[in-house]
Amino acid sequence: MAIAQLYNVLEPTRQAEVSAHLDTAIAKASKKVDAAVNKPLTDYCVGLSYSLIHGNNFEKEDWASAVGTYLSAFMTAEDSAKVLDSFRETCAAAYEVKVVEEEDDEEDLCNVEFSLAYGGMILLNSARLHVKRGRRYGLLGPNGSGKSTLMRAIATGQLDEFPPELKTVFVDHDIDGSDTNDTVAEWIAQDPQLAHLSAEEKATQLTELEFTPEMQASPIFSLSGGWKMKLALARAVLSGADMLLLDEPTNHLDVKKVAWLKDYLCSLTTCTSIIVSHDPKFLNETITDVIHYERRKLVRYPGTLDLFVEKNPDAKSYFDLTQSTQKFSLPEPGPLEGVKSATKAILKLTGANFKYPTREKYTLNNVSAQCSMASRIACVGPNGAGKSTLIKMMVGETKATDVAFGSLETCYWKHPNARIAYVAQHAFHHIEEHLEMSAVEYIQWRFSSGLDKEQQAADMAHMTDEEKLLLEQELIIFLKEQKGAEEVDEAGNIKAGTMEWIFDRMEVLVKGKKAPEGPDGKPIVPKKIKLLVGRRSKHGDYEYEAKFVGSTEEKENLWIGVKALEMAGFAKFVKDMDDKIAAEGNQRPLTTGEIQKHMDLLGLPEDFATYGKMAGYSGGQKVKTVLGAATWFCPHLLILDEPTNYLDRDSLAALTLAIKEFKGGLVVISHNEEFYGPICPEVWRVPGDGCCHVEGAEWMEAVRLKELEDAKNKSLLPCEKEDKFDAFGNKIEEKEEEKPIDAKEFKKLEKKLKDMRKAGASEDACLDLEIRLDTARVILDKAKAAEKAEKDAVKAAAKVAAGAVKKGKK
Repeated sequence: MAIAQLYNVLEPTRQAEVSAHLDTAIAKASKKVDAAVNKPLTDYCVGLSYSLIHGNNFEKEDWASAVGTYLSAFMTAEDSAKVLDSFRETCAAAYEVKVVEEEDDEEDLCNVEFSLAYGGMILLNSARLHVKRGRRYGLLGPNGSGKSTLMRAIATGQLDEFPPELKTVFVDHDIDGSDTNDTVAEWIAQDPQLAHLSAEEKATQLTELEFTPEMQASPIFSLSGGWKMKLALARAVLSGADMLLLDEPTNHLDVKKVAWLKDYLCSLTTCTSIIVSHDPKFLNETITDVIHYERRKLVRYPGTLDLFVEKNPDAKSYFDLTQSTQKFSLPEPGPLEGVKSATKAILKLTGANFKYPTREKYTLNNVSAQCSMASRIACVGPNGAGKSTLIKMMVGETKATDVAFGSLETCYWKHPNARIAYVAQHAFHHIEEHLEMSAVEYIQWRFSSGLDKEQQAADMAHMTDEEKLLLEQELIIFLKEQKGAEEVDEAGNIKAGTMEWIFDRMEVLVKGKKAPEGPDGKPIVPKKIKLLVGRRSKHGDYEYEAKFVGSTEEKENLWIGVKALEMAGFAKFVKDMDDKIAAEGNQRPLTTGEIQKHMDLLGLPEDFATYGKMAGYSGGQKVKTVLGAATWFCPHLLILDEPTNYLDRDSLAALTLAIKEFKGGLVVISHNEEFYGPICPEVWRVPGDGCCHVEGAEWMEAVRLKELEDAKNKSLLPCEKEDKFDAFGNKIEEKEEEKPIDAKEFKKLEKKLKDMRKAGASEDACLDLEIRLDTARVILDKAKAAEKAEKDAVKAAAKVAAGAVKKGKK
């Protein structure tokens, strides 16, 4: 903005006042400086100071950086500092708006003044926290202002002025990723904060909080994220706290449990709540006051969130999902072998049943679902209904207990080269082990082997002891002779292929039994598969090159079919090989610069991603780190389990826009319809009855038709042909020859397409045939038109001839 424009925004009266204050301060500080001579600069300083006054900002550092810079342009540094201090103090005395809290008869819970810093950053400076007993405060502020840091400081006693006699409980997500085998009752019994309660009192109050006796006897790892969150809340309730510090308490909670939490908090009359949340509806229906971060101070606004936003319109940005000051971008997945259509399934689950060992009832029954690179799927349902279990089955992390039809081996299928990024509900569980690393260092460690170490560790963790024993079993491998391919020598003579020994079948050597004899009459030497080192396609299926324990030469390796390996229990080896080949399809250098570029696209700047330790990250920054690591291999399918947790609204809006532009598929578990509604036309409803109800899948047909239309248009585009010339340099005009097609053949092709559709043939095969039919139809129509024109010409000639004959007779 030009100086004149900036200056003209001042109200005429205040313009003269502020200008006079500056002239007075200059005159007092130095007689050598003539304000009139330097009027363009002093006018500009007045304009800058007015913007600070308008924002009720009288912080010394802000005035020094904004106004002091221009004052020092026409006076010494010493005089500039004197002028600035005098000018700022005069303006503060005249214009600063003091926030006066309403007096009431309610009991003060605490009224303290303190400062708070994180590392070298000052978060709060001489800030006052004044809260009443029984009230519910929404703690609001920009992302990174230190809301969670303040709550942790209160809970851990790091605020010197905070009353030590007050009992505070910080309810965050410390059990979100817990895989402990302790039951709910055992976990509650071990908490020292609940030592004042008897076992009967704890059980009674857990029952009142909807934890049935069966759930109290269940291990924590079997609880859904929503029930784990409710258990953390239950622990806080049972503790008899004076103050509850709730950091995103609605994370993982379904609609009913959010309503329960709201009713519960509103029922508390002696316990004060301070709440950080990005859910505006929940805050508006729960809180009695807002505590807002303003210029390193805490300012209290009595009333609901709506009343606060009326007074502070800029605060709408905290909750707006339609606009974002950030821009996220998800990496391009690239092509996938054998997949010409984005609607073609790359992941399928068919007729799967699942039951936890500790439960009598099945969590999922006869579930079938599939995903493609065009998928935009929201998985919704109440807590504990089985949404996360379904997703874990889709990515192969959890296996079906049994099947409603078919076999366990065929109920799950994944395209071998498909790269799948899965951000689990408790994604922090893995990075908590690497908090001393930066995000860049973590990604370098995680993918240094060419594979995803976290995924490998998860695969091993979910293997049963029986499955692990299968990897150590001794195998009897039977071979058969096969004639090799014919060869042609330099003279063109055909040589018959040589005979070679190839894999036939294999059996597990039962302990105590002797190995059978081979073709040579000697016992077959048992072998152990050490690892798989290669993969090839043969007869429409895959074979894997197996290396055996003790073998040193490559010629001792053997190609074994995928079905034989999986039947023998080597599915993990197969998956590792598939993952390695899939990863090689989009290798990226693990350099600091390359990883930082990737993290920049997900809103984590260099100060944090490269130089900051994850121990100091906020919840939102940790989510960005996990999302960045999950998408490092440029996935074809992105699966997000409750991504709205921890992300502020600005980041969530940026993620929404990035998903709309993403070229791969998406499956998202969420309770936030505001988030998934605009981006997910297909919905998997998991209501808790064991079923998965698929709705809106017909939209995929529209995607397929659009692809088909694009492909047809592309196939009918005229191609530029190279010009040809004769020996004299004359251009040879070539006549395009269009081969007519027989109508009977065309009908056969139409019937073939219909049969293929009925038989469930792949979209790629149908697409190719439809393009052939479309081209044939154009040629056939032209042939018919030419034939009709010829007949019409013959008729016209005959008519003319007949007329001439008739005329001659006359």
